[in-house]
Amino acid sequence: MAQQQYQQQAQAQAQYLSQGASEASDSYLSQISDVSLEVLEHFGSEAPALLNNYACAVEDALIEQVGRNGTMNLMLDSASEERAAMNIMLTDPDVLADYVNGFFGANGPYPTPTAAEAAAINEYLVREQFANEIAQQEERGVPSNFQRPVMDMPTPGRQQSAANSFWGDFSQLMDNNPENAWQYLSGAPAQAFQSKMLVQDF
Repeated sequence: MAQQQYQQQAQAQAQYLSQGASEASDSYLSQISDVSLEVLEHFGSEAPALLNNYACAVEDALIEQVGRNGTMNLMLDSASEERAAMNIMLTDPDVLADYVNGFFGANGPYPTPTAAEAAAINEYLVREQFANEIAQQEERGVPSNFQRPVMDMPTPGRQQSAANSFWGDFSQLMDNNPENAWQYLSGAPAQAFQSKMLVQDF
């Protein structure tokens, strides 16, 4: 019994809701124009959603383009102002002179050195160049026109010629028996005297 009552209430409620929905749809459709009804019949019930999405996309693109145009206008305005300032600076000698003096002045990005500063810079560069040349000469060695002639040094304990042998023997005789050195000297060959220069004090 209770179950039958519940089913009857559910059916009554469903009928009421369907009647309300049909009345609502009828009232909604009564407010739509005939052209809109033709669109709904031709494109289906999703046509308004698709049209809304398309309209939103077009609106977003329009907003983006307006923003781009605003940025471009700002850039063009700033470029126009810069061009006008450059035109004034390049055509007015006083403004150009002030700009050049400020640019190459003491507080500018490329200051012009004074005479004393230029001399100090030049002296520093000359010293640096001289130091570089000295370093390069030390790396490469002394130039050939400044080198001393290299003499062949005899091997210690070995005599290279007869004249050198004579004088070596004479030196040994002077160390061991100096009183008989004159006899050895009187018998010296002429070649030994040619290779030596004798100095006599008067």
